[in-house]
Amino acid sequence: MTVIVEQVGKFLGKPIEDSMGRPVGKLVGLTADTKDEVTAIQIIHNDGEVIQHSINFVKVLEDRVTLQSTWRVEAEDLRREHDIIVRRRQALDLLLKDGDIDQSEFEQLHSTYDALDKEIKEKSESLIDTLKRVESKLDQQISDLQDALTNNKMLYSSSEISEKIYQEVTESIRSGLDTARKERKDIANIIDYQKSKETAEPPQIPTFPLENKDQNPVQEQPQTSPSNVVVIKINEISKT
Repeated sequence: MTVIVEQVGKFLGKPIEDSMGRPVGKLVGLTADTKDEVTAIQIIHNDGEVIQHSINFVKVLEDRVTLQSTWRVEAEDLRREHDIIVRRRQALDLLLKDGDIDQSEFEQLHSTYDALDKEIKEKSESLIDTLKRVESKLDQQISDLQDALTNNKMLYSSSEISEKIYQEVTESIRSGLDTARKERKDIANIIDYQKSKETAEPPQIPTFPLENKDQNPVQEQPQTSPSNVVVIKINEISKT
């Protein structure tokens, strides 16, 4: 999707969040080509570091700009590529069935899609490994937040912190837990989808007899059982 300077420029100096609503930093710059199309943006992160991000990882909405995780973008790209190959294979099968393509050309195109499918599967395996690492970090994050929530309750119960502080901290922790759990669920769904593609049966190359569309199909006449034949012999009377 093409993004022009006007779409992003209005958000300069404003906060940017990730896809889960967590603050990332502020938009401080952008890079555009001679066509006025944005190719990258610069964000000053919360630690003070300015990092450039490709526009491919940026989602421009009506009221904000969000920075997408690398694994989210890769997952979406793989899903789209896989769907395209599936639809093209279906179209290719129909072309062969209708006689609009010969068998040799069909097999050549089919082999091309097989190679692309293999490449997608390799990328999918790499993505799953990345997602498992992110999943492990989220599990640790969830565990740490749960420990913090328990510790917060203990401090409040022992009257070491006020109720106001307890409520504020508890709300912050629960918000972090909800976000981490939602993201973990997203990752689990993506992993399940990627694995479902791996276990799918590889498509077989069908063969269909080519039809001649210029000729009308010959309709087979129904067979009938032979009827009884009556032979009548007539004696010829010779003239005298």
